[in-house]
Amino acid sequence: MSQQSDTPSTRRSRRRRTSRRSRVHWGRLVVIALIVLAVAAVAGTSGAIVGVSRTLPKLDDMTKTRLGQNTVLYDRRGHTIAVLHGAVNRVVVRSDQIPQVMKDATVAIEDRRFYEHHGVDFAGIARALYQDVRAGHVVEGASTITQQYVKNAYLSDAQTLTRKLREAVLAWQLEDRWSKDKILSQYLNTAYYGSGAYGVQAASQTYFHKPVWQLTLPQAALLAALPKFPSEYSPVSDPGVIRQRRDEVLDNMAEQGYISADRAASAKAKKIVVYDKPLATKKNRAAYFVDYVTRKLVDRYGARETFEGGLKVYTTLDMRMQTDGIDALKGTLPAGPSGALVSIDPTNGFIRTMVSSTDWKTFQYNLTWQSKRQPGSTMKMFALVAAVEAGANPASTFYVSHPLHIYLGAGAVPPYWDVWTFEHSTGQKRINLVQGTLASDNTVYAQLALDLGPQKIVDVAHKMGVTSPLDPVPSIVLGSEVVNPLEMADAYATLASGGIRHRPQAIERVVFPHGRVDRTKVKGVRVLSPGVAYVVTKILEQNTYVGTAAGMRSYYSGPAAGKTGTTDQSVDAWFDGYNLRLATAVWMGYHQGEISMPGVQGATYCVPIFGKYYAAVFSGMAVPGFTQPAIMPIWKPWNGKYSKLSPSPSPSPSPSPSKSSKNSPHPQPTKTVTAKPTTSPTPSKTPTPTHTPTPTGSPKP
Repeated sequence: MSQQSDTPSTRRSRRRRTSRRSRVHWGRLVVIALIVLAVAAVAGTSGAIVGVSRTLPKLDDMTKTRLGQNTVLYDRRGHTIAVLHGAVNRVVVRSDQIPQVMKDATVAIEDRRFYEHHGVDFAGIARALYQDVRAGHVVEGASTITQQYVKNAYLSDAQTLTRKLREAVLAWQLEDRWSKDKILSQYLNTAYYGSGAYGVQAASQTYFHKPVWQLTLPQAALLAALPKFPSEYSPVSDPGVIRQRRDEVLDNMAEQGYISADRAASAKAKKIVVYDKPLATKKNRAAYFVDYVTRKLVDRYGARETFEGGLKVYTTLDMRMQTDGIDALKGTLPAGPSGALVSIDPTNGFIRTMVSSTDWKTFQYNLTWQSKRQPGSTMKMFALVAAVEAGANPASTFYVSHPLHIYLGAGAVPPYWDVWTFEHSTGQKRINLVQGTLASDNTVYAQLALDLGPQKIVDVAHKMGVTSPLDPVPSIVLGSEVVNPLEMADAYATLASGGIRHRPQAIERVVFPHGRVDRTKVKGVRVLSPGVAYVVTKILEQNTYVGTAAGMRSYYSGPAAGKTGTTDQSVDAWFDGYNLRLATAVWMGYHQGEISMPGVQGATYCVPIFGKYYAAVFSGMAVPGFTQPAIMPIWKPWNGKYSKLSPSPSPSPSPSPSKSSKNSPHPQPTKTVTAKPTTSPTPSKTPTPTHTPTPTGSPKP
């Protein structure tokens, strides 16, 4: 391989390159020395220069100050529902989202030689020094936009010679690496504009209720005037001073050639119109859901990341459905009692609606998931599922509908369980589980619970979605234990999905500022066979036509199934219902505690709320019906002890039984009556469906 000869020409070229590098090196040293001398002159202190200059900082060695950014919550369609932030309200935007007029206004008032200097403006330092000496005190600063950004991003606000020197050196280094546009854009994202707004996007939203890319010239000039005095003056409380400052920005822009004099005059003629309150998001309509999501984010990422991490959180909420839920709930409830409604997509567990009739500002307690209430007869569904799983054909499994005085054993407290139903006035008779469900017959289900064993009902409830602890007492079938609406919606969603249970989810994905995406893993677990889910669903579907939920059909005619619930003395009222696309729990009661609602049953208000809500959500949509699966349950002879009883005289229970008590091993049952819808004809006392399950088939519509 040949080697290049060391000719006079190559030696001259090498000397020129070496000389050029030497000049650059010494040039930077001279610049640093000049900075030191200039700062020393302004500060009037030279003793610190020697110590500081020995340890001049390098940009590579600096740790960038973490700048808090707002976290934004979106609904499933990408609409903003809330903004979370800590002490710092900041939304970082890209350079192409900041209008040129905003950049020009900032340069015109903050750093007119921005595009000419290299991070440190020596002419500016000299000018400021002259003005300060002339005035006898500091009247003009000399920090460039680059220096201000370095201070915001890397240094503290300490007014010391050391900090000023470090600021200048780092600004010089930064100009070697970044373009002017990048430096300017980063500065605009870190500057403080007053009223808690950090960054030009937060400022634009705070004062004008619009994104930064929609700013007009007068608005951009006003914002550009704020960083100089963000704490002293406010566009809201000091409009005169701010107008003077805005007009100064416009004059500077005209003088420096960014705009014409005529355009500046036209902009100066515009009135200053700013908002005195931050831009309202949809949090007021989804406040309880926002709180629920916030808790989940804090659990997952910690408080600092949640409130300052600049996360984009795409939630599962559907704001259209949320609005429909609010309208149905608040438009139907009477004065006094509170209500809650929560909906889940059965295909994935995504929470679509979380509504409470209470006001978040005065009552920060989420009734949809924090409350614990007795569910009444909505718990009968779990007993029906357990029976079908055990092979009991609901159409051919009979019990005597009559008042019960059941001996529970010497160790039970109390030893007897008294159960009755308001249907007993028609006489004792045997009815099947289909009829018992449609009539919400307490005595039928009490006997079924004893034949199944309470533990089996607890097991079914837990695997379908109930997460609250449940005591395996006989009265659980009548709703003596406590649950919340969210878990009941989840349990009924398991039926809607054909037996697959999904955990409720409020977050679909989280996008971090640097692009990382955390997606929620959706994993369903089959807990019921499709056939069992279908048999129970078809009975609950009949309940919306000829049972306690028939009032729903006055509002919604599409496919739906569900069960009402009413507790002792009408303290709580429920309706849990679903179709293939949405499962919903509706609760009503007093949030202050157990207060009776005379005359209120699950069908009185909760069923109409559900009907109105589904009519709005599914208006104009074709909702598929419940389809029979290929494999159906195999029926077996049901040999329950109580199912073999025949109608006969029975001691009447006490006319005023004690209230249910969770502390008793065998609490008294909640009194579930046959609800009478107020919006439709009352169903017959013991409605008999036109089609019921057969030993070889299943319920038909």
